[in-house]
Amino acid sequence: MFLLFLLLMNVSQHALAVEVEGNTEAESVQLPCQHSGFIPDNNPTVTWTRNDLDPTTVHLRREEGDDLEGQNQRYSGRTSMRPDALDSLDFSLTLRKPQLTDSGKYSCTLSDGRKERRLTDVHLQVKADREEVDSGEFVQLPCKTTLHLAEGAKVEWMDSGDHRVHVFQNGLDQPVGQSKDYRGRTEMYANLVKTGDLRLFLDRPTEKDTNIYTCTVYSREGNILLKKQVKLYVREYTSYTTIIITITVPCVIVVIIISIYVGFRWGFYKRRW
Repeated sequence: MFLLFLLLMNVSQHALAVEVEGNTEAESVQLPCQHSGFIPDNNPTVTWTRNDLDPTTVHLRREEGDDLEGQNQRYSGRTSMRPDALDSLDFSLTLRKPQLTDSGKYSCTLSDGRKERRLTDVHLQVKADREEVDSGEFVQLPCKTTLHLAEGAKVEWMDSGDHRVHVFQNGLDQPVGQSKDYRGRTEMYANLVKTGDLRLFLDRPTEKDTNIYTCTVYSREGNILLKKQVKLYVREYTSYTTIIITITVPCVIVVIIISIYVGFRWGFYKRRW
């Protein structure tokens, strides 16, 4: 097993490149890193680094658990990995409370203490984008990529409650598993694989739809190629008709009351004379 691992380490060091966009209003953002090969028998270590920082270590996981002694302090208390990462081979990093200064290139590597293999490079961009719309109108949640998407790539939109908003694959919408809250209200462009325009159309938004939505793109093999978060804020919509009615009705009532009072007084004085 050890020899096989060394062989894999000397194979192409080309790492999977992933684009991730986070939002400053989100609770967290995930930097994906999945491994489909072998891990070393002795001292397996997964390290997340950002080479433009000093120290470069963002998070380090050993077989016995996290080792954060050399972690860059700007990430203190904000990073975590799955407890079973070395068993599940899912080395994704969760970064809490993303900040604009978290934007940069992150690398996920696997090592045995002597040799290391770079698995994934994640280009993270944290934005303060906020889509605002009045209730009663449709809204477009932006998501665009310059990556070449092969036929069979899957695009999935989720909300922050892990409810499936929309799934598109093989040129078709995939309604299986879609949350009932979004049924009949979502749509995507049919030629999105060619154009890279992955925006989601959400019809008849209400205040309940105020949420953080995540657009995730998967390759045919199931690798994550892109993640983007969009904060949607739906304002309560008050139509002009409602405003007019709200203002007019009380005025009419007041006029009627005054008219009745004046009529009553006028009749009273006429009877006296």
